[in-house]
Amino acid sequence: MTILKILAFILIVAGAVMVYGAQWAVRKYGLDRNIKCGFEDQMEEEEILQYKFNRAIVNFKMQGMLVALPGLILLLVLFR
Repeated sequence: MTILKILAFILIVAGAVMVYGAQWAVRKYGLDRNIKCGFEDQMEEEEILQYKFNRAIVNFKMQGMLVALPGLILLLVLFR
């Protein structure tokens, strides 16, 4: 039981670090370069770069929440 509680907290902390560190990770690893923009002809170059950067941050934060979700569910089950 104790191991599962520790695992739950580790997953929650890892997900929280991913969510709060999303902007840093996108800048450091250039994750915005792989984002596709379907309506590039409707925006200027600066707007396209900002859109790709923001979309990469949102995608990274969603992945962080997906990492934290099993920890939250496990925590709810263990402390019920």
